[in-house]
Amino acid sequence: MKNYLKTIATCALVAFFCSCEGEDGAIGPAGERGQNGIDGVDGTNGADGQNGTDGQNGVGFDELVKYGSIKINLSGTTPDNTAFTDESEFKFTPTEASDLFNFSSVSIVNDSITEYSLRRFLSAPDDIFQETTARIFLRVINPGETTQRFEFNLNINDYAIVTDNHKFFRFSNGFSDTNSNVTNFNITDYNFDSTTHNLTFSFSFDVAGAANDTGNDLTITGEVNTIVLEGINNNAE
Repeated sequence: MKNYLKTIATCALVAFFCSCEGEDGAIGPAGERGQNGIDGVDGTNGADGQNGTDGQNGVGFDELVKYGSIKINLSGTTPDNTAFTDESEFKFTPTEASDLFNFSSVSIVNDSITEYSLRRFLSAPDDIFQETTARIFLRVINPGETTQRFEFNLNINDYAIVTDNHKFFRFSNGFSDTNSNVTNFNITDYNFDSTTHNLTFSFSFDVAGAANDTGNDLTITGEVNTIVLEGINNNAE
């Protein structure tokens, strides 16, 4: 009986203390954020992918460039007195029969004189918008002999020179080795392969400011690598 009463008393005390627990207090303020961890090491770059396949040239492109090009470098001072250099490759040739005599031809005048007439467009030629050209006439006297010498004429027509400061000016001039304003004229590495009709040579000269559109002294250099054709009837011209 005593044990029974103790058990009842114990249960009563437990119930009393459980019913006397207080309510939870308010949540305290958040603690300060910890420092960021050290960044991990970057992974190794993957291997470069393979280059894609080159696209095909547009229709007619191969025909227009198959006779080679004239490369020209201009170095001097612009009309507003800014130093500049400009490089271009004139490589487009009309393929009409009536044009070939003036644009890509060789004439064997006699055993002592060979003449070449070259003209190339800067872009694909048309009748209105693409008329920028470089034209060269070259006469070789006594070709291959120790007395070999050259007569040379270069015309650059309606060429736009665009400078690094986003300005441009029109350059349209002709130059001859006999012009008193042209100095230090030189032709090197002249070669004509009579089998392939491949004509190659380099040229360089200086031009006084009074004789070119920059109004300042100018140096012109160039490289010719062309195929020239020989007319065989009186319709060649």
